Order: sequence, then structure tokens, then C-alpha cells
Amino acid sequence: MKIDKKMKRWVFILIAALAIFLTADLCARERGVKFSGGTDLVSTYVWRGVRESGPAFQPSLTMSAGNFSATAWGSVDFDSAYKEMDLTLAYALGPVTLSVADLYWTGHADDRYFVFDSRSPHRIEVGASWVVSEKVPVTLSWYTVLFGAADVNHKGERAYASYFEAACPFTVKTVDMKAGVGMVPRNAAATYLTGDRGFCVQNVFLNAGKSWTIKGTDSMSVGVFTNLIWNPALDDVNFVGGISFRM
Repeated sequence: MKIDKKMKRWVFILIAALAIFLTADLCARERGVKFSGGTDLVSTYVWRGVRESGPAFQPSLTMSAGNFSATAWGSVDFDSAYKEMDLTLAYALGPVTLSVADLYWTGHADDRYFVFDSRSPHRIEVGASWVVSEKVPVTLSWYTVLFGAADVNHKGERAYASYFEAACPFTVKTVDMKAGVGMVPRNAAATYLTGDRGFCVQNVFLNAGKSWTIKGTDSMSVGVFTNLIWNPALDDVNFVGGISFRM
């Protein structure tokens, strides 16, 4: 599969634009640069309604400067059959956040991390999310894959795999909750396992969690969470539990 010049140009423009935003923020010294990190231990790894692996260890590290952030996030299971490494650049413009992500996942026996030709296991995905308002904290998000060997539809053609999600956080007593629904607008069989179907509801979820600050520290915390996830497109359901550590 060949990547056309027009698509390469768009990827370059998006990365260059985020680099400009980063430079501007880093020059604003009064804002400073901050680092944060953490890890989750989950009973099952589910991504946008699709079960990716069993129990997994998922570390993260974020650098933020003003409105810009760069995040590394990974997932590895306990039988060495699956690993993932995602790098995301994001820039917040008020209630809108723009992002470019390199999504890499493959089995341990076929790493190919530095392969970026037509066989590349990487996916380059652009995204935008919008928080409607403080009174109506619904977040609307859209993501589209621009590059990646696995970004194909059921005919083997470029799919530009896209995903739309609407989610709303709320609190029940002291428990943080979030409910939402995610949809795939057109066929993206290799990414979302949708077969030959076009539009489909891919991810219906209800999340609950609670965290506690560790005494004697300013920013370290530990939490527990559960995610109930239905995937009507795949006729599947997953109930995930996990423990989180933040610093």
C-alpha cells in the first residue's frame, strides 16, 4: 500500500503546526514545564469498545507547558502476546483540544517499531475534542487515522478509520462517573473489526472510579475504577476493573 504525497504533506503540516505551538509555549517561561506520570493495572484492556488483550500493565508519562502537552502511554499484557506504545501531542484552545498521535501496537514477535513504509504497524491519528460548557460538560470527540498499513476497509482500500464519541462526566456522592457512546461512521474493518459494515455503534460505556491522595505527598494518589463496556457492533460486552497510581 502506497502513501500518497498529499497525505504525507498533511501529516507534515499537522506536526509542524503543533511544533510551532510548542515553541511558543516553551518561550513563555512564566508558565513553566511540568511532568506527571502514573500507571494502571487493568483486568482487561479494551480500546473504543474492542478487546485488545487480557490483564495489562499501562504506564504513562506527560510533559506539559502552557496549553501544550506531550504524552507517552503504553500497554503490555502478562503473556507477552501484546504490547502498545502511543505518543500524543496535544494543544488546548479553550474548550477545544487538537491532537496528533502515533499509535503503535503489535505482538512481541513482530516488533518493527522503526518501520515506516507500507508495512508499518504505526497509525498516525489526528483528533479534536470539544467540551460544550461548564454547565453542560459533555465532550464531543472525533478521531481519524491518516497513515498506517492496517488502516484498510473490508476491501483492502484506505479506510481513514474514524471514531466519534460523546461523553459526559458526573458525580454520584463521592464517586466519579462517566457515561458515553462511540460510533464508527464508515467501514474500518482492520481497526475496529467491523467486517463489511459501514456506520455502527462501537462503544457504549459507563465508568466509575475514586482516588485518594497519599498522605505525606502533594501529588501522589491511588485509585480504583470499573468500566462497563458494550460493543453492539461486535455483539460483545466487557466489565473491566483496575487500580491506578498517579504522581
